[in-house]
Amino acid sequence: MIYVLICIMLVCGLVVYQLMPKLLSYSTSLISKKQDTSELTHDGITNVLTQLGHPKFEGVCYGFTLNWALAVAQGKESFFYRQLHHLRTHQFGLPKTLQQIKEKKERNQSLSNDEMVIDTLPQLGKKICVAQDPLQYKEKYRKLVWQPDINSILKAINADSSVAKHIFYKTHSFLNQDEATEYLELLKRTGIREDVAVIISTADHAMGFKLAGNVWRFININDLYQQDKNKPYFEFSSRNLVKELYRVCAENLQGSRLTVNTDFVSVNPEEKLSRALQNVFPVFPVRTKTSYPERLAFFSMAATQGDMNSVKKCIHSGWSIFSRQRLSDDSPILTAIYLGRRDVVRAMLSTSRHRVNQKRKSDSSTLLHIACRYGGSGIVEDLLNIRGIKIDPQDSKGRTPLMYACKKSVVTEDKKLFNLLFAKGASLSIKDNDGLTALDHALKNEHTLAIQMIEERLEKEACARENSTSRRFKFSETKGTLFQRGVKTISYQSQQPGFGMK
Repeated sequence: MIYVLICIMLVCGLVVYQLMPKLLSYSTSLISKKQDTSELTHDGITNVLTQLGHPKFEGVCYGFTLNWALAVAQGKESFFYRQLHHLRTHQFGLPKTLQQIKEKKERNQSLSNDEMVIDTLPQLGKKICVAQDPLQYKEKYRKLVWQPDINSILKAINADSSVAKHIFYKTHSFLNQDEATEYLELLKRTGIREDVAVIISTADHAMGFKLAGNVWRFININDLYQQDKNKPYFEFSSRNLVKELYRVCAENLQGSRLTVNTDFVSVNPEEKLSRALQNVFPVFPVRTKTSYPERLAFFSMAATQGDMNSVKKCIHSGWSIFSRQRLSDDSPILTAIYLGRRDVVRAMLSTSRHRVNQKRKSDSSTLLHIACRYGGSGIVEDLLNIRGIKIDPQDSKGRTPLMYACKKSVVTEDKKLFNLLFAKGASLSIKDNDGLTALDHALKNEHTLAIQMIEERLEKEACARENSTSRRFKFSETKGTLFQRGVKTISYQSQQPGFGMK
């Protein structure tokens, strides 16, 4: 038995000995691949941002592309590409490199040209984050700003005297690649300038393109340095750019139809461009028979962008703001609420006010529930002004809109939100299925503002009840009954001066 164990141990040792060089080689290759500075991936950029102390983002395609667009509009495109080059080169040790540069500056030593560019990378990182998730940077904006609000974002990330603006936007739906190619050729014919950046986005991804000579320069954070190791962008003809867009957006296609938002950014207004694109090709065929997924994709994208012309066209064509006439997760009106699109929500509700209390299929929440959590006080105010809206509907867990507002977030950190609900009589005593009141939810979520406002409201209600009781008692004693005369000199308040809460 011992002999057998010894043999087994010898065989295992021999196998490990034979495999060790391969394992070490594989491990080394993994490390070298992991630290390949010839590539700059989307994950690589988010990792660098984390190294610089920013929140961990799942993705930063929108913030990245908007900063690229700003650079194009301000004539700083080449400098942006130099920044990307150094971000790629130093992505695995940027904090250390920045510390070395800081020490040189403290010693009054001059920096090389490359070091001066590297020294700007923290600022670029901050601007990408501020553009990617403006809600997280409420203090920077001094108001609630959602991602689609491009002008507010451009103003926040602009560090130059020339002010880039959101000069035009439109939701497009291309029937096929030929139609998309024709659109790009139309842009050329309108004389689009090289300092006009176009952000093209689907429901979950943003990219950018601009004219460069007779070709389109296309940038996609997911495919940097893929066409040329020295250039982070692609250069395509109109036909090839469309092929690339269809490849990248394959998961968002409805058959051969591609639905996207386009946002044009420039320092200079492009009135000729706006006139050429406003009411002409491509126009979504709302009057023809289109499939439900196609309608839903277009309506939701228009709501995302705030494209009011397209939104109104969909509404007037009888398209539902819900989903198949039911409120569900992919309803266009929910898209608008999640993104704080107050004007879009207002337009959508103009023809569906009678359905304002409809409940979502998944959790029985209403528009008011969702607006209290995600939409901001402006949308909540518009909803509460609709006649017949229920102030205390309960979802499948028994929670009211006020309880949703007690979930701490940037959106719910708003006194106006709570005052609106209180003014409409939102109940503080209703309990959910777990026996929790709104105050319990606020305490559970450590929502300090909600706790303060609910406690103040409870105190006011208690005082009001006390005063009401006092008035009723005084009135009864003064008036008397059939069997007893009233005594005008009795006052309940003078009998118990310390009863009221303070």
